[in-house]
Amino acid sequence: MNLEKLAQTVGVSLGTVSKAFSGSKEISENTKQKIFAVAKENGCFEKYYKAKREKKVIAVICPELESNYYCAIASRIESELNKRGAVMMLLLSSFSSKKEQELVNYLITSKSVDGIIIITAQSRVKFNENVPIVAVNTRRDLSEVDCINVAFKDTIIDTIAYLKENGHEKIAFIGDMFAKSKLNMFINAMQINGLSVNQEWLFTEKVRFEDAGKSAMEKLLVMDEQPTAIFCSYDNIALGAIQSIRTHGKNVPDDYSIVGIDDIPIASHYNISLTTIKSRKNTICNTAVDLIMKKLESKFFSLHQKISLKTELVKRGSVKKIN
Repeated sequence: MNLEKLAQTVGVSLGTVSKAFSGSKEISENTKQKIFAVAKENGCFEKYYKAKREKKVIAVICPELESNYYCAIASRIESELNKRGAVMMLLLSSFSSKKEQELVNYLITSKSVDGIIIITAQSRVKFNENVPIVAVNTRRDLSEVDCINVAFKDTIIDTIAYLKENGHEKIAFIGDMFAKSKLNMFINAMQINGLSVNQEWLFTEKVRFEDAGKSAMEKLLVMDEQPTAIFCSYDNIALGAIQSIRTHGKNVPDDYSIVGIDDIPIASHYNISLTTIKSRKNTICNTAVDLIMKKLESKFFSLHQKISLKTELVKRGSVKKIN
């Protein structure tokens, strides 16, 4: 039932119905309740009723807060939302597509938020006409909403090319259980650069962060054939690998060159400053907030966008030229 039909059924003007749902004080409480009762009977009350809130509430669904990357993302988004007069509701999906879908469905049906930002979406993100949704770092073919992706593929190709230019052709990969996409991009980059991939040097550890780097290096260090360089799926893993290398009396970059991803703050201040791929977290967050707020501020801003943000290789002291 549309608003015009609802107005006819109640016996009031269309303007009265609109004012009732917007919370206008011009409409008496008795008239409001009559309109709301008919709307509920016809199953359209939730569609038109929007509780008046002082500030816009944006839910941010994040996989976790254990990593520096996701902590920085959540913190930056909250800061940007506050600047726009909005507040953030933070929810964790624990990398579960089922939990993520449950959270989205709850937020939409309960009408508890004005918009949703999903970080590293695990499931197909469906369009909703009443609640704008922006997905960050998700597969485009799984997204029916606006999405903002970080373009790692070309920069990883350039990074392998940089290692090759410095004489490194034997390159290992270290990641964790969530590093499948980075592993695929690494293999693709090796092939594009004409380098062979040693399957024994591809690690996706069950542990995470520094422990993943340490665990993989313990296995790698006892192998007969050794790589000269190691590509890590993110910086914490690279730092763990460096710790393990030092424990065994070796060092970076003399014995192994190391590259990470994310450019976390400690990366440039570690004993050996880490060569890494900068993902421009601030730009990601600013773009996501700007997009969700434009959706809320104007009903005419309905164009679905697929935005790709470039990454950058930051060359520091953890890569050595060996030829």
